[in-house]
Amino acid sequence: MDGVLVVDKDPGWTSHDVVAKIRNLLKIKKVGHAGTLDPFATGVLPLTLGRATRLTNYFLASDKVYRGAMRFGFATTTYDTDGEPTGEDTRPVLDSSRLEIIFSRYQGAIRQLPPPYSAKKVNGRPLYSYARKGIEVTPPPKQVTVKSLVLYGIHDSEAEFELTCTAGTYARSLAHDIGKEYGCGAHLVRLRRMRSGEFPIEKAVSLYQENGQFHSSDFLLARVVPKRDLLPEIPSVVLSEGDRNRLLHGMDLNLLTADAGAEEYRLIDESGELIALARCVQKFTSPVAQAAHWIRVHPHITFG
Repeated sequence: MDGVLVVDKDPGWTSHDVVAKIRNLLKIKKVGHAGTLDPFATGVLPLTLGRATRLTNYFLASDKVYRGAMRFGFATTTYDTDGEPTGEDTRPVLDSSRLEIIFSRYQGAIRQLPPPYSAKKVNGRPLYSYARKGIEVTPPPKQVTVKSLVLYGIHDSEAEFELTCTAGTYARSLAHDIGKEYGCGAHLVRLRRMRSGEFPIEKAVSLYQENGQFHSSDFLLARVVPKRDLLPEIPSVVLSEGDRNRLLHGMDLNLLTADAGAEEYRLIDESGELIALARCVQKFTSPVAQAAHWIRVHPHITFG
């Protein structure tokens, strides 16, 4: 089976735990995940299966949407509920107007430090390996983009929010930094990924049945998004049988398309099956076909 299974990850699981369980349930070796979720977090975790693992980087790079809550009053060593408090709980009464002003400062392109307990590598080692030994390491900040950060409500010392961001953004670091700016510290107490690129929470499936048992392999396989339906934002071009054979021999192709503005194309056969992804290397106007253009493409991912 080649495609994507969108899992609704339960708390307590690492992303690698989910990958290992799916390998076991589906009896398939090639399984990857498109974006790590911390163990306490829940929600959308796209898993690439079979030859669709070649597309994992596309999904890793996609924007993410989260709903969550940050607790004000003290920070923690991990920036979330799994860590130890770094100070006394001040139990602040939160001011929504002040919080919205601070939230606005964290929108757009920002520079962010990853949490000390994270898988971000410095000198070939993940940060958590230094933190567990009490070694302080300051990695270089990374630029990320927060497309929106909306305050949804305040309950006691907790602030609920929705975050839309580019890949690589740490919601834990946002909570930590906002708490520091508010003046009392904060940490993340809930996080649920509502969307990862083209995959919304409505398409995600839990690993568990209502009785607490794992779903059967047939149930899960029936919910795999086939590779022909992936990356719909990339325009497609239908290949003739001759072009399909030339592509599978690694040749560049000259193709006719009505959409010559793209830099990349999905190449599909006459049945609609995804055969390859190809980059456009040349564009030229057709002298005979109106509203159509010739493009020369070079395949960089093929599925055979």
